[in-house]
Amino acid sequence: MENAQNHRPRIPQDELPEHPRDRRPVRRPGVVVTLASLALLVLSIVGQIAAGADYPAVPPGIVIPVVSATLLAWRPNRWTAGLALAVGLFIGVGAVVTPSTGDHLSSGDSLLIASAAAELLALAGTVVAGAVSLLRFGLPKEVRV
Repeated sequence: MENAQNHRPRIPQDELPEHPRDRRPVRRPGVVVTLASLALLVLSIVGQIAAGADYPAVPPGIVIPVVSATLLAWRPNRWTAGLALAVGLFIGVGAVVTPSTGDHLSSGDSLLIASAAAELLALAGTVVAGAVSLLRFGLPKEVRV
């Protein structure tokens, strides 16, 4: 005969109270891809600097994405997703307009070519994933039709 005091009724899993440590933020796929694209952008610029490309002492192409990614990781919402999208568009337009990107792609240096191509890929990923994240977070209630 089992001891009745040691036997506890089973509580269904969905009725169990949450432990405070189990409340980890769930990252949306669009946010994860945006963060990864911003990280690839920073790494591609570091690769270009390592290959000998001419950049300022403190490259804004590194600082701005790091700040944007930090804000998006800290507070993922429509404003930080919009900021990441704006950063991707701002740096992307700068990368396409300046002649240095074309020079890097036609330089013959494999590291410079690879890092310039990675930069363009990262910028495209940042813009697309940032737009998806922004749409997934939704529009403010005042703007909805």
